[in-house]
Amino acid sequence: MILLSLLLAAAPPVLLEPDAGNAHRLHPRRVTASSFLENGWNKHEQNYLPLYIADEDPTTAWVEGVKGRGEGESIEWWGPSLTKAKSYRLFVRNGFQKTDKLFRANARPRNVKLEPLVQGETGPQTTGTPLEVELKDVRGWQEVVLPVPAKVEGVRLTLVTTYPGSAYEDTCLSDLRVYVEGDDPYRAEAEAAAFEEVRSFAYERKQAAARNDTGAKLAWAPRYTAETLLSQERRKPDDNYSESASKRLASVPDKKAYHDALVLAREVADLFQKADLEQKGPASEARSTWARVKPAQLKPQKATARAALSAMEDDGLVGVAGLLHLGDVSFFEADTTQAQMLATIARTRKQESAALKACVKQCVQHRKDEPLPAGKTHDCDCEGECTGCYDAPVSTQADVLKHQLEGGEFLQGPLANPTAFLRGKAEESGSRESWLTFRQTLVRYAGDKADVVLVRAHGPDMLQEDEPLRVHVLEWTESGGKARLASITTFLVNNASLRVVRYRPASRT
Repeated sequence: MILLSLLLAAAPPVLLEPDAGNAHRLHPRRVTASSFLENGWNKHEQNYLPLYIADEDPTTAWVEGVKGRGEGESIEWWGPSLTKAKSYRLFVRNGFQKTDKLFRANARPRNVKLEPLVQGETGPQTTGTPLEVELKDVRGWQEVVLPVPAKVEGVRLTLVTTYPGSAYEDTCLSDLRVYVEGDDPYRAEAEAAAFEEVRSFAYERKQAAARNDTGAKLAWAPRYTAETLLSQERRKPDDNYSESASKRLASVPDKKAYHDALVLAREVADLFQKADLEQKGPASEARSTWARVKPAQLKPQKATARAALSAMEDDGLVGVAGLLHLGDVSFFEADTTQAQMLATIARTRKQESAALKACVKQCVQHRKDEPLPAGKTHDCDCEGECTGCYDAPVSTQADVLKHQLEGGEFLQGPLANPTAFLRGKAEESGSRESWLTFRQTLVRYAGDKADVVLVRAHGPDMLQEDEPLRVHVLEWTESGGKARLASITTFLVNNASLRVVRYRPASRT
């Protein structure tokens, strides 16, 4: 372990940026913890959350939330799925580093256990060899190198022993940076997008604290915990990856624990069958009879929802968090016509064709000027080289636009009082190799609130990773003038397995 800051007597510490060498910086897709402190000191409901360890701000911190100093409590950092990793290089800002006074007043981790993680069928699973280290009781960055298996998705940090605080028993951790050494292709744009989600979350929390209210109709609980109601293999796995949503839900056995939710989920699956944008032209009810719209989310919700739902593996629900209450969103008819989009696709294809020809010409000339040694051959021809050598080629902009034409955002019912909203969007998927996935999200409304959200993804290169159908059934309650999600019952069904998970607000500790 290497100390990366110097604490000078009678002077502020000299904070040096972590030096990870050639390792690549990773950002979390979610962060969850066994507990966190909740009180009113920050003027808001969501205080000292796990995600604060990733916001690059030493004035915020994760604070465990049990009695005593929290030995045995843990925090989990989840990043991209890797298959060629060698080690995580972890940089820690120990304690609450907002000020030296607060650093000393609160407890700090001393001995911690670090465990590599992968996501199992029923939840997090440890992998590889755990490592226990002693952190120094100083402000600034400290480094720990954690060897990990080739396949890894995250790390768990467990408090084993702590340094006592002079005034409080709460144990704090300001920041955790994760870098990876390995041979996985690095997707800088994906990491930048993940960090932007964290930054948005931190900004929303500060704005909400300043107002003492987000102003939104929907108030999220600080966090939700998961209870698995059913987990089993499907009796007759179907090799048809285009299996309908209705057929997948029909394979879920009806049980008393989730009967009412299953009835609603199947209703929305039937609605999706009619509206499905993968049906050509007017065969899709959404494309033929619903209005093409653009939503305007009036209040920030996405980042807050991501923190609250950190126990949920999928972010399909997070993506429409601002649409769940009609008081937080307005819909407007879209301006772009089908003809305009077709014209844009034609122009883009022409530009990309010209660029490909120029690339091939340059490649041919280069191979003539600098031939390979005798006996050596190129991996692919020049056209292949210009499009990725047949190995996970990058989707062309024209392909993306074509998916946008087939997709879009559609509304059933009046703009002011809709009964359903459907979004079809092309996305780059995959943590290592990327492919174009067409993801659809259907939100059904009962009054001014969503009661069911269905998420369905499909792509030509998804045969190795059959993404499950996800249907979230929402149960609401009202308190303090806010609408709140009392429970979320989620059905996850793919070719080989099915699960039913219920999420509820975590009880305060």
